[in-house]
Amino acid sequence: MRILVVGDFLKTSGMTRYIFNVIGRIHKSNFKVDALCISGKDECKKQVEEMNWGFYSVCAANNNLFLHLLQSFIFFKKHAKDYDVIHFNESALWNFLPILFARLFGAKKIVLNSHNTYFASEGSKKVYAVLEVMHRIGKHLVSRVVSKNIAVSEEAAMWMFTSKVINRHEYKIIVNGIELQRFAYNGDRRLKVRNSLKIDEHTFLFGNVGVFNARKNQIRLLEIFNELVKRKLDVKLVLVGDGPMEQEIVAKIHELKLTDKVVMTGSITNTHEYYQAMDGVIMPSLNEGLSTVLLEAQTAGLQFILSQGLPLGNHIGALVHEVPLSESNRVWADVIQNNMNRGKRELCAAEMKEKGFDVELSAKELYETYLEER
Repeated sequence: MRILVVGDFLKTSGMTRYIFNVIGRIHKSNFKVDALCISGKDECKKQVEEMNWGFYSVCAANNNLFLHLLQSFIFFKKHAKDYDVIHFNESALWNFLPILFARLFGAKKIVLNSHNTYFASEGSKKVYAVLEVMHRIGKHLVSRVVSKNIAVSEEAAMWMFTSKVINRHEYKIIVNGIELQRFAYNGDRRLKVRNSLKIDEHTFLFGNVGVFNARKNQIRLLEIFNELVKRKLDVKLVLVGDGPMEQEIVAKIHELKLTDKVVMTGSITNTHEYYQAMDGVIMPSLNEGLSTVLLEAQTAGLQFILSQGLPLGNHIGALVHEVPLSESNRVWADVIQNNMNRGKRELCAAEMKEKGFDVELSAKELYETYLEER
């Protein structure tokens, strides 16, 4: 079975973590995977090749839409018939033509996987208005050629699929399964990372993991964190990731005089170890599908404060706390301060397994979807 996986393949992308975690967990002798990177970047090419996957790339749509569509057209004209399944991982369907190209040139089965509840790209209100129209058009056109619909959450399904698909329940939820033992609490790793960061054990360390962009809302995060600092609490913040807004974030840290309170790691490969050093996560994102960070952090037993309305999945109620984005930084800080506690973190991985977030289960469900008839 030959599979083409279409995604952004960016190191800080939750979509990419899903692809590597879940599809990378399928080990079958008849299973051959190629990756089509739609971000135009090769930062994950080495990892893809280490997994013995083929790697192809096209220009990013938000850099040069015409070139992106031309390269996609050429690629699918040449390769669409080569694959038993073409698996499109999407945040929205405003850029629907590549999916239609795949069907036009003979794709045998197309799987559409929804990873978000709004657009991942950034723009003005006018840009979003145009994208929303294109997204609605794309949903209806694509629904005619897609064989299987998958979403990481019910909310992501509602965003991506037509009302007809939703009402008939012609979709499947396959969550962002993770390697639970990798993120389970480990005291030795906690001590190691805290020592490397020069953070005392009594200091309450908050974290945020993800690409630095407007959707992840790290500027607001710093304003909220500053409210905690002004209360003379013994707190620090570690930002794990990088991205287009890095300079604005650095400038905001200096503006708020938080240079001795905030650590920036850049893009790293041992995020699981940094979760051990943290005590909580603050995530005031504007939108998410089902955040992989939310699952990883719960597995590590971390208090998690996030924007109200984001998909929570089958979460651990004692750890997850919602706050409306419309509330003030002071209210956010109140909720955070009231939940600055360290519970029995070593018990959380087992609870997450009971809730169905084991990557082996997600991989099994996805492989079965590949095998299903239309």
